[in-house]
Amino acid sequence: MLICKRFAAILIIFIMLSGISLPVYAIRPFQIADDADAESPGLWELEYGFVFERIRTSDPKETIIEFPGELDLDYGLPWNAEIGFDLRSQALFIDGDDTLAEPVSEFAIFYKQEFKTWEFDILDLQIGGEIGVDLPTTRERRVTGKLNLPAFFAVSLWDVYDKFNLHFLVEGEIEELGGRNDLKLAFGTFIDYPLPSHKDFRIVAEYGAEKVESDPRRHVVLAGIDWINPFDIIKITGGHEIEFDIAPFFWFTEGEGAVDWGVTAGFEWVMF
Repeated sequence: MLICKRFAAILIIFIMLSGISLPVYAIRPFQIADDADAESPGLWELEYGFVFERIRTSDPKETIIEFPGELDLDYGLPWNAEIGFDLRSQALFIDGDDTLAEPVSEFAIFYKQEFKTWEFDILDLQIGGEIGVDLPTTRERRVTGKLNLPAFFAVSLWDVYDKFNLHFLVEGEIEELGGRNDLKLAFGTFIDYPLPSHKDFRIVAEYGAEKVESDPRRHVVLAGIDWINPFDIIKITGGHEIEFDIAPFFWFTEGEGAVDWGVTAGFEWVMF
């Protein structure tokens, strides 16, 4: 495990020191996977996501509702990078208890960098990464005052045979840096496939897995839709581009008979 933690630290440093690349693509991350693209220089992008999740592997069972949800504000930097500010709020309901458990509120700052893009006849290959600082804003984490330090490395295959996009991500997160120092490792991949008859309407699917120290490994499967500028709504909202998505998902924990499930929905709006 010490070797894994050293590898995660090296990955984080590599992401911080690397830089350069080109194009402009976008998609809202769902459960684990993300793309390698950063926002275009000088543009502001607002992402909003809402999640309803039923945790059946816990005892007693729990229901998690992200309310008001997750807000992510990104700004494109001149060197093919972006800086992001992320705020997430959750409400937790426990079966058999009429009281609402303490709402969870998290705030994080992220830096994302496109490293390089190669253009080929059958696809464009892009690599990028992100590092963040997750601040101890919940009551439980304020006791220790320790930060979480997440980072990921992503590879995106754009316009594969002019038919679909495919993305891969490896993520490491050190939880309570300088305290527990637990390491969470995750892998995710997702595909988005535009309908031939309507390129702005895409089918999306994701598979991911995550492992925290000695906890059982968890797997997630997701499928849904993503729609760019439905009914020409950009004329009302303004901005450069807007897209909406919705997708149900299922979490499978190794060694558990129950399956956790939920649904996520949201939008991504490149404002100005």
